[in-house]
Amino acid sequence: MVLQEAFQNNFYIDLLAVQDATVYGIDLEDLFDPEHQPGELLSIFISKEWDDLFLLLDGDSMEINSLCDQWDDRIRVFSIINRNSDAVKKLQYNIVQLIVYSGDTPDKSREGNLVMSRKIILKGDLSDRSHIIIDDDEAIELPFHMISADAFTPDAAQTQKLRKLLPEDDTLLTLMKKPLEKVTRRKGEKGNWVQPLNYEEQHFKMIKEWLEK
Repeated sequence: MVLQEAFQNNFYIDLLAVQDATVYGIDLEDLFDPEHQPGELLSIFISKEWDDLFLLLDGDSMEINSLCDQWDDRIRVFSIINRNSDAVKKLQYNIVQLIVYSGDTPDKSREGNLVMSRKIILKGDLSDRSHIIIDDDEAIELPFHMISADAFTPDAAQTQKLRKLLPEDDTLLTLMKKPLEKVTRRKGEKGNWVQPLNYEEQHFKMIKEWLEK
């Protein structure tokens, strides 16, 4: 899937593509110098409720830890400058660094570091940075990604195999549904203790024949 289209389909707005981001309560000048936009910054998506902010970053541009540290510093300054802004207060715990890489798997331990921002690190095709392609198994990391209902559809072949394992004899099916009763041991004719059985001998014979098929 195309990452940017996924955001658009979920009604996110790219603040880098609008004429004035302050309409959404965000002054981009508090994040970076507009005349020198960081090369690793691809998009800034804000949700339609203005309660989620995703910084889409190129993970191939530099080492992951350096990238995360630089943007945590930017977010820290941004939060301090706008500490009295109602719009930014709404985003305080919902700013995400969404980092996409295309090469070797980087150190993903930073995903567990929630200081200043959450980090999500995904593998994708960055050959066209305006149309980043990611696989579905990567897309499930996105909070808004919906898993297709087809993923939960039973496998027809496996279902048929399971059906063949069920006994054809209705008596056996009845036995499978029979609740087991608690039984009490009793003394046999020779004085030894005997454990009564829930099933009769012919029932065990039927079950044995079914299992040997």
